[in-house]
Parts: sequence; structure tokens; C-alpha cells
Amino acid sequence: MKKIAILLSCMHQKDAAIVGRSGIETDVVVVNQCDEDSVQQSTFTNSRGEECQLRFVKTTERGLSRSRNRAIAESDAEICVVCDDDEQFLPSYAHIISQAYDAHPEADVIAFRIDGAGKTYPSREKRVGYLGALRIWSLQITFRRQAVVSVGIRFDEEMGSGTGHGGGEENAFLYSCLRHGLKIHYVPQTIAALDEKSASQWFDGFTEKFFLNRGWQTERYMGKASATLYALYYTVSKHSLYRTDCTFLKALKNMLIGIYKKNLYREAQ
Repeated sequence: MKKIAILLSCMHQKDAAIVGRSGIETDVVVVNQCDEDSVQQSTFTNSRGEECQLRFVKTTERGLSRSRNRAIAESDAEICVVCDDDEQFLPSYAHIISQAYDAHPEADVIAFRIDGAGKTYPSREKRVGYLGALRIWSLQITFRRQAVVSVGIRFDEEMGSGTGHGGGEENAFLYSCLRHGLKIHYVPQTIAALDEKSASQWFDGFTEKFFLNRGWQTERYMGKASATLYALYYTVSKHSLYRTDCTFLKALKNMLIGIYKKNLYREAQ
């Protein structure tokens, strides 16, 4: 079985008990944003009697993307798995992930299913391109660490929870992978479930700021032309979701401001 490490980002944890609560049965790097800086290395025994490595990093740095980049740097695993503090892994997750990479030796990144988030998933395995990468969220992502590190791919630290710029860091990460020639696959197997009571750290509804952020994010990793086409697609296709909060024209206008008029976007932050 391949050496797998969970990259768990969390905040203000008193100890490493979150590892057990999350059902983690492999090596793990915990990056705990708190009020001190330290690194502790220890081991724990999983339910199969196997010894696993635990690296518990306390940091005063803030930002989800920064946390994930730190976890990547602290890991030495073959396969890394992105994880948040509201996730519960299935007992078979390590076998599922390892088996998927064995079946797809050409894959550098594999996205799996995460249940309990109200999200629908394709039923068949497929290769993921630029459009598909927009539909993947961070907790689905696993990757070959060496493939990512060797070309300098990182999570964009100007994006994600804690930055004030909303989410989208996972899409930027996947776009960077594709631009560097890495191959992304989707495998329709569940590896974990999300706590349905968990709340987003950045989504406060379809507000003006949401659409400004959306425009800014997509321009950052797509470029202006593609981001403009995406703004049209998004405001049309998602109209039923935001229509009680915002008109179509206002949503589109704010996305375009985020794309083209960054000074106005900054003033709105």
C-alpha cells in the first residue's frame, strides 16, 4: 500500500484528539492555527495495529491556503489527502486511495467523493480538464506529493478562508496542476463524509462581496477573457440560487468589477 498522509488544517485545537475524531488511520500532518509556534512529532497505532506518524504543527500564521502549504512542506508521504476539521474518514479510505492510484499510474491528482455536503457527483470515472476542475472542491483532492512539489505548485495564499477573498483556492490549485501538465482523474468512490452541521468560514450568502470575490478569483487563475465567459455562465446557470438576494444584472456587474476593475474591488473589501 502506498504511503498516504492526511493534511489536516484546523484552528485552536488543544491537542491532537482531532486525529481520532476524524477517523484517521494513516500518517497525518496537522497544522493547527493558534497562538504559538511549535512542531511535535509522535506516533499512534491505528485500528489495524499499524504504527502511524503524527506531525502536529502549531502556528501563529493565518489563512487556509497557507496552512495547506505548510502541511505539504511538512509531509514526506507519497500521496497527500486534503482535509478540514469537520471531516470523518471511512475506515477503508486508505485502501480506496491506494487502489485508485494503482489503477491509474498516470494520474498525479485524483478527486474522490465526499458525502454529506449536498453535492452531486458523476457516477463514472473520468479524466478532469479545466471545466471539470471548477466542479471539484478542496476535500475531494488527493495528489502525488512529488509531482506537485517538483514543479512548485502551491495553494494561492491570497485565496481561501482567512483572506477575505472567499474560496476558489482549490480551483486555482487544480488549474496550476493542469497548466504544468499534471493529469487529474475523478474516481466515484467515497473516502469521507462531512459534518452536515459545519458552516462555511467564508460564504455569507450571495452578497455584493461574494460576486466581487468570484470575479476576482476567476480572473486570477483563468485570465480576463475566460473569466468573463465564466461570469456570464455562472450568473445565468446559478440564477435560481441567488435571485432572492440579488438581481442578475447586479450579480454580473459585480463579477465584472472583480475581473476588470480591481481598485473598485479592493475598495469594496
